[in-house]
Amino acid sequence: MGNKHETFTFKLGDFKLQSGEILKDAFLIVDVQGELNSAKSNAIVFATCFGGDHNFNQMGIGEGRALDPSKYCIISPNLFCSGQSSSPSNASPSQRGSKFPLITYYDNINAQDKLLQEYFGITNPLLYIGFSMGAQQAFHWGALHGSRTGGIVPICGTAKTTFQNWIALEGCKLALTADAAFDNGNYTSPPSIGLKAFSMNYTSRLFDQKGYEEKLHLALFGGLADDNAYFQTLNDLFSGIDANNLLGMAKTWQHGDIGKHEKFGGNTAKALSAITCPALVMPSSSDISFVAEDNIPEVEKMPKVDLKVIDSKYGHFAGSMSPILSSENEISFIDNSIKELLQKID
Repeated sequence: MGNKHETFTFKLGDFKLQSGEILKDAFLIVDVQGELNSAKSNAIVFATCFGGDHNFNQMGIGEGRALDPSKYCIISPNLFCSGQSSSPSNASPSQRGSKFPLITYYDNINAQDKLLQEYFGITNPLLYIGFSMGAQQAFHWGALHGSRTGGIVPICGTAKTTFQNWIALEGCKLALTADAAFDNGNYTSPPSIGLKAFSMNYTSRLFDQKGYEEKLHLALFGGLADDNAYFQTLNDLFSGIDANNLLGMAKTWQHGDIGKHEKFGGNTAKALSAITCPALVMPSSSDISFVAEDNIPEVEKMPKVDLKVIDSKYGHFAGSMSPILSSENEISFIDNSIKELLQKID
């Protein structure tokens, strides 16, 4: 096996969404590390997260790690609305900006399934893994395609977005859209005040109270001088994302619920019981965006599941698998847990 690395565009054409609306000239930006074996049995789908594209995912991939490109073909399809795949910022003129349609997780899953089957010729991926919004995609994938998937690994995410999480996101959205420069999504230059307000709102939930009091956030990104440097780093991150793209991703997140599919009729419990493949669910003990306790009633409905809580003070970042966002202990725990699952299903 080699360690091939490529990024390409997969054209979906006029793609029908769950809403019935057509996403015109839709496409996915796809990153691939490693190579498919002759049996096409070593494919791992690594979904992307909120504000993090395939470049972010690369920090969780490496030789000797669970996601080892010398052993597996690791496929990272970027989320719709991420600014990479079809998004408000790069859509056809008639759907650009504020006119971009609502995208659900199932829309992302359907596009990814089309990618796997038509481009790679894969019908049975070995593993589907994701962090945060990527974790929510993993649950959705398992509900629809668990019977033909080796396993799923949702890290720091829930199968259904909680109401508290919905409220927090709505506050972020309102902070952004309150900027007069936003102009109902028709801005001609970035609404910088709104983006800063979005960033500050969102940042408040990355650590819990103890994590912030212990200044663990200053250990991120290779080490930061003080709180202001932390705020500036996060503001720079969000300011680099198109405002309508941010809103699009937030709306997808808010609508997250694996029960919201015609196959399940709005019944989340029924959808959870449909995840028949082995599942490794890994919340962070200090995450206040996706609280670990919220996974408990979910996993109770899943037939073949192992719940492993990441014992961490690093809040939501604990599940990032990134050496600049969490500790070595967290990364080793996640990697070793995934390796154990892979040994069972590979």
